[in-house]
Amino acid sequence: MPWLAVALVLLAQGSPMTNVVVSGAESLTFTVSDTNACYIDDSNNALNAQLTDPTSGMVISFTVLGTVGDHPAKDQLTALSFDAQGADPFVSWNGTSGTVTLEDVAASVPVESGDASISASTHGVRGHIEADLTSKQGTIHLSGPFACHSPQ
Repeated sequence: MPWLAVALVLLAQGSPMTNVVVSGAESLTFTVSDTNACYIDDSNNALNAQLTDPTSGMVISFTVLGTVGDHPAKDQLTALSFDAQGADPFVSWNGTSGTVTLEDVAASVPVESGDASISASTHGVRGHIEADLTSKQGTIHLSGPFACHSPQ
């Protein structure tokens, strides 16, 4: 059975810490953690985070209680996307339902999106999003794990 433990460790290292899938009116996937930033505001114990992928044209932003657990996405999760085809190129999406789950608020988040050949990491936060957002363009669903880098 030791081979099973080794296989699980190697498999976990190869998977990205951020893998947020956007489906619905927009369709894309965020797989890069290095562009994600967050910090905990000590004055109100709130986690402020911005997630993006350089190829996505979208920024996800949220402010939730800075504690491990599930937090409502409604009115706390937003996204801004760029639509070059529309008359108004910026589309603002607002959370209507779902959760932002914080799994570890003192995580070690590897740089280079978890590349096993790079051993450097920073302090950060790991979590999971499962939420719906709406805009005048329709509805999108966000689903998947995320990791963000924090200066703390």
